[in-house]
Amino acid sequence: MNKYLNHSDENLVELSLLGNQAAFEELVRRHEGAVMGTAYKVTENRFSAQDASQDAFVCAWINLDKLQKRGSFGSWVCNIARNKAYKLVAHYRNAIPDISLDVMKIMSATDEENEELMEMLGLSDYSRDEELSELRLAVEALSEKIRQTVKLHYFEGLSVMEISKRLFIPVGTVKYRLSEGRKQLRKEYGIMEKTYDENESIKDRVMRHVEQLKLWRIREDRTGFEAEYRQVLEAVENLEESIEKKYALADVLRAGYWWIPGEKNDEILERMKTAALESHNEEVMETVIAVEEERYSGAEKLKFMEETQIPWLRDNGFTDALAYAYFWYGYYQGNEGNYEKLVDSYKKVLELLTPDKLYYANTLAALELEEKLHSLGEIDNFKYSMRATGEVYKYIDGKLYFWTQPGYNRGYFESVDDCLFWNCSRIGKMILDPEMKQGEVKTSKDGLSKITCKDKNAVIETPAGRFENCSVYVLEGNFYGRTYCETAFAPDVGIVSQTLNNYGSRDTWLLKEYEIHGGEGLFPMGTGNKWSYTVDNPEGMELEVLNTFEITGSDGNSATVKSCAFSMLLNYDDSWMGNILKMRNNYAEQEGNDGRLLDVSHEMKRAAELAVTKRQKVHTAIANEVMERIFDTDENFNPEYTERGLWNFFEYCPVQRENGKVRMDCDRSYSFEWKEVGDWSGERFKLLYSFLYDILCDAAGCVWSDEWVPGYHRDEKKDSHWNGAQHLIFDVLEDEKVITKAGEFENCRHIKLSLVGLNGGYGYRGGHMEYWFAPEVGIVKFSRPYGEGGKLDCIWELTDYRGKGEGYFPTDDGLFRRYEPTELGSGYHGSVEYTFDTDENGTVMFRNALGTQDRADFEAFRRAKENKQ
Repeated sequence: MNKYLNHSDENLVELSLLGNQAAFEELVRRHEGAVMGTAYKVTENRFSAQDASQDAFVCAWINLDKLQKRGSFGSWVCNIARNKAYKLVAHYRNAIPDISLDVMKIMSATDEENEELMEMLGLSDYSRDEELSELRLAVEALSEKIRQTVKLHYFEGLSVMEISKRLFIPVGTVKYRLSEGRKQLRKEYGIMEKTYDENESIKDRVMRHVEQLKLWRIREDRTGFEAEYRQVLEAVENLEESIEKKYALADVLRAGYWWIPGEKNDEILERMKTAALESHNEEVMETVIAVEEERYSGAEKLKFMEETQIPWLRDNGFTDALAYAYFWYGYYQGNEGNYEKLVDSYKKVLELLTPDKLYYANTLAALELEEKLHSLGEIDNFKYSMRATGEVYKYIDGKLYFWTQPGYNRGYFESVDDCLFWNCSRIGKMILDPEMKQGEVKTSKDGLSKITCKDKNAVIETPAGRFENCSVYVLEGNFYGRTYCETAFAPDVGIVSQTLNNYGSRDTWLLKEYEIHGGEGLFPMGTGNKWSYTVDNPEGMELEVLNTFEITGSDGNSATVKSCAFSMLLNYDDSWMGNILKMRNNYAEQEGNDGRLLDVSHEMKRAAELAVTKRQKVHTAIANEVMERIFDTDENFNPEYTERGLWNFFEYCPVQRENGKVRMDCDRSYSFEWKEVGDWSGERFKLLYSFLYDILCDAAGCVWSDEWVPGYHRDEKKDSHWNGAQHLIFDVLEDEKVITKAGEFENCRHIKLSLVGLNGGYGYRGGHMEYWFAPEVGIVKFSRPYGEGGKLDCIWELTDYRGKGEGYFPTDDGLFRRYEPTELGSGYHGSVEYTFDTDENGTVMFRNALGTQDRADFEAFRRAKENKQ
């Protein structure tokens, strides 16, 4: 019996405000008919009306305290439903601007034809009178070619062959258009099977929204996330107290902590920890303990984890989170050279977890590779690299997504890119869409990347055999230097080949061995399935390579994968590339002034002798100049030094110009540096701004955009590669004249930006900065205040250049730009030179940054520092 049946609306509202969910459910039962009717008058679609109605009740639940006239709940919630319905209709009209709303323009069809079309759509159980007009409108909303084909087949009764002859198109094209039409009518315009229970409770609906919030993980653009986060968070907080509420609260808070700049603070972390503890939310607790241990380093970190974190997790009954802590405790012990403790910790992980758990797979990978590394004895860190990861791939709406990849690397050797599934997941973390048709293209939100289904019937030869009917997908764009990625999937096998262009070099992975124990499709998800891949030696090197993937657990829609990759340098050949790479990898025991320089003069000389192409000659000349300066200005290698090296860099930076924007990346496999670590105050601080291009690119996402016209403004909070959450304010001012040592420049575009780290200081890459761009030249001046109160000014200006091009940041072949600080005392010398080179592989910008100090001034600076200590 419903004990609230005779209560007034006013009384039910008051009870609901006290947290009585049953009272609110009576309000829903009492008014859902009126609310549904109100929404239906606007949408004229039963399922859209249901959506609007449920949104209205959730909104009413969240905002119930704002209802002043408690007895007016019915009219109030109906008004909310009306507004929700109008927004829903507006959304679909905006999404489908060419939809015809004139029913009289829709061609008539017989009852039999309408029934056939409705049956084709899976709508035969719908109320015919209610849905017929909606169905016809949806057909009119299809694109012209698909609409025409659907009408000819279902309204005029033409066969596929007859349509082919009438429209002069292949039979396959007719079938494709009909299939696409059916798919769009079912899924995209509101004519679709219900995906939710119309009788679900408020709590269940809120929990469903929490799960939907987690799917932002696979979105490319998180614009709008914060608004949805706030709404879901409020809905969760308004639920009655329960374990489920606390579990959901932990999940929601973690999403905000990850993805909203400024939410990453101690208050949110403490709320997450409390909610995770009270609800036993293992995943969120893993995040909490990761943040806590990051506050320590070295021996203090190990002590904190061993004496505080691990016992606390054990005492509070956590299993997955305890295994997580043991995994990273073992890793840090390995960093300290404690191999036995590493193995012992990893074995504890395997005892705690089952094979379907992510860190079980991660630990298996780590154990295998650590044992291999240990068996090799002493090995130069610059001659090997290993990657041990656990990975999760998920099917969502029929598409395969790269969900997560915890793990770690060891070694500094720059080898071939071995993350095959991650390489595929450039657009919204999607690995593949099996439903893509041959020739179909999907583009990323920013328009900079695209995926094309190149072939659906390819034949691929590999060491593991010959595979037919392969689906081949091609990714193009710039993704951390990866400009091209072509991956072939064989039915019921998985990836059989992948070709990757990475900073101009091309490598092809081929399937070497595999075992399939279950599953089907382009990526069979059977537990125990294994794949092993091989790759040809990259140019200039001979390698030992291991790259394997194994599914340790799967439920058919989600696979937990153990992923192992190991590369070891065996030899460099005596080619140009071999000597360039040997020079880059062997010039020091470790990078920075903490190590010892090693003589690579022979490799420098051979690279110069063997350089043939223009790109090779430019590369070698600049790299050798920087390397020679590093050796000449090092007091240990050259006791007779006259200038002390402080800030010297060679960088190989592929440049991408697309959609009016210019971006650049640094390819670490060719780049090298030798820098001072320590005090960078005073005049020395100015040397850091030889990174003036890089700083702008990191802050704004590009080094130039055609959107940057006078009046342009950006004010945004986002995550940064360098310092996490940041707040960027970016303005383009009026053009003006600029005079530098390189000349007078008219109509210079003036940009002013402020970059602040939301979680603390932002170092030299943040603060207030200004740039001036001259037409056909590029950046001609940079300014940044520094010192106490920003009273001092660091200015770098163009002092020499060769060549001009189009726009405000030309990148034409052969261009040269040199910048220097305007004032630099205390014996410091600073400059940066950019040289552009273009060939069939694209454009590369070579960066030669100089930062030195006269010997006498440097030794005086060092003595003064020692006296202070």
